[in-house]
Amino acid sequence: MKRFLFILSVLFASGAVCGARSLAPEALGTVKYVVRYKMGALNTKVATASISFEKGEWDDEEVYHSKASIKTTPVFRLFLGSDYVAETWLDRRDLAPVHFVNPFTKKKFAGVFEYDYDADSRTIESLAVTSPQDSIRTTFPLDGRTMDLLSLLHDVRFRKLSPSDAPIQMHVLMGGKSFAATLSCAGPDPDKVPDRESEEFVVKLTERGLMENGSGNELHIWRSCGDDRRILILEAALSSGFMSVTIQE
Repeated sequence: MKRFLFILSVLFASGAVCGARSLAPEALGTVKYVVRYKMGALNTKVATASISFEKGEWDDEEVYHSKASIKTTPVFRLFLGSDYVAETWLDRRDLAPVHFVNPFTKKKFAGVFEYDYDADSRTIESLAVTSPQDSIRTTFPLDGRTMDLLSLLHDVRFRKLSPSDAPIQMHVLMGGKSFAATLSCAGPDPDKVPDRESEEFVVKLTERGLMENGSGNELHIWRSCGDDRRILILEAALSSGFMSVTIQE
C-alpha cells in the first residue's frame, strides 16, 4: 500500500500525442482526488491527492509543470509513513518529460529520486538518494518509451491510442530503477464514470508489481474524452483488495 501511494505521487513511447502544441484551457489547472482502500465490505478513505498541470519554465525554456501530492489520513499515516510530493516538467512542444523530482522522508532522513531527461545526449540521468550512505547514479536511454509515472499519466491524458493498436512496449522509472511495462487502450467505458465520456487505459508491469510485495502489476486509468482530458479514476488490484483513486468534482 505504501508503494502504491508513492507511485501515485511519482504517479499515469511511440505513437502520437494529440494537441500537445495547443492544449485546451480546460486541460490546465488542479484536480483533486480521494484515495480509498477496498477489500470485501471494507471501503475506507486512506488519503487525499491532487495533480496540478500549468504552464511554467525550466532552465529558461517554456514547459508544462505538474505537481502531484498525496496526504494520508492521520490513522493511516502511522502505517504508511509521510506524505508524498512529486514534480515533473514537460516540453511544451511534445509533452516529452524534461525533469522529474520526488523528495521524500524516511526515518527522519531526507532522500530524493530525480531524473534529468537530456535530449542532447539522448540519456536519462537518474539520482537515487535513499540513505546517508546510498547515493546511486544511473543512466537510462532517452527513447520516448522510458519515463517516470507522473509524466506517463500526462502521456496517457493526451495520447492517441485505440483498442485495435498493439500494446506499447515501454519502461517505467520507479525508485531509481527501470521496469518493463506495456501501455494499452481498452476503449470507451460508458458505465465507469456516470455523466462523463471516458476511455480506459492499462499500464501493465511485466517484471514486477507496483507494491513492495510484488502485487498490483496492472494500473487501470480512466481518462475524460472531453477537452480537459482529465484523469478520472485509477485502480490497482493488490494481493488483498485494491486501491481506488477517484476524482472529486
